[in-house]
Amino acid sequence: MTDSMILSIKLIFLMGFTLHNLEESVWLPEWSKHAKNFHEPVKKNQFIFAVIIITMIGYWVTIAEILYDEPGNIPNYLYLGFIGMMGLNSIFPHLVATLLLKKYAPGLITGILLNLPISLIIIIFYLQKGINIYYLILSIAIVTGLVVPTLKYLFELGDKLLNY
Repeated sequence: MTDSMILSIKLIFLMGFTLHNLEESVWLPEWSKHAKNFHEPVKKNQFIFAVIIITMIGYWVTIAEILYDEPGNIPNYLYLGFIGMMGLNSIFPHLVATLLLKKYAPGLITGILLNLPISLIIIIFYLQKGINIYYLILSIAIVTGLVVPTLKYLFELGDKLLNY
């Protein structure tokens, strides 16, 4: 795979990531009322605010990775951590929630059909270029460990800023 092909795939990931977030924004707040045993329901304004921030972060790390495109540098691992997190997000919570609740979890289709395969293609490309697999796993764990708990605060901030 050439560098120009991987650049195109990174841009396709952004489109898939954006579609995923749009799908969630439209249907997840209402769906969250059915997931009370696993997560507090979220209001539309809370969720949209959080999704906008996470989407901006996704674009920022992608742009930084494209500008400083060298396997093994910090922007590269930050990017790989982010797309790894989004790939995992397809499985947990979306697939797991759909199976446990026996009700479609918004974001599952775009996650499974777009985010997961595209993130795997990009990760495999960088593994073939020789990035450190342990740093890759660590970067996915760190990004996930930072973003997931931050969502609660983004929901709260979104509720305060956009209370309607």
